[in-house]
Amino acid sequence: MINSRRKFIKTLTVGFIGGNVLSSIPTTVLAKNYEKGIEIQKGYIVFNDKTQKVMAALAEALLPGSNEINMKGKVMDYVNSDRAAATIFDAGLWNINSLSVSKFELPFYQLKDKETINALISHIQRKNRIFYNQFRYLVFRLYYADSAIWKKLSYSGPPQTKGFMDYSEPPKK
Repeated sequence: MINSRRKFIKTLTVGFIGGNVLSSIPTTVLAKNYEKGIEIQKGYIVFNDKTQKVMAALAEALLPGSNEINMKGKVMDYVNSDRAAATIFDAGLWNINSLSVSKFELPFYQLKDKETINALISHIQRKNRIFYNQFRYLVFRLYYADSAIWKKLSYSGPPQTKGFMDYSEPPKK
């Protein structure tokens, strides 16, 4: 009993101290640099700066307010860890941008008219369904997983806060 109580207090203390240390570090120190994109294989780079701008514009069009929580960084972290998704998303974003350039002579991220943006999105939704559904699902999942959005929705968060033991595991004897 005493041993488990000590472990719990140590875990709680380490979690509290670690959380304070990490929260005091500026986020720019922890952020990864994706300016040149992600190199899938030697010489094959996806998500260059233009594709990242298209991605951020599409995420903002699908879910207004997503740029406030750094959706670009969240998606970049995700595609950096899942290289297969990176190639699929890169191809889909290239597709929507090339359609925008061919029809309106502007990249997708420079379009201002909501009607034009929605027309391109509905075209992609019909013609490139797999990309659209996967990208929309990713953006929504990342958006609603952010604790800043929880506060806007008056949701206080999951019942198990950070730094505490996981009660889904059975207790040790």
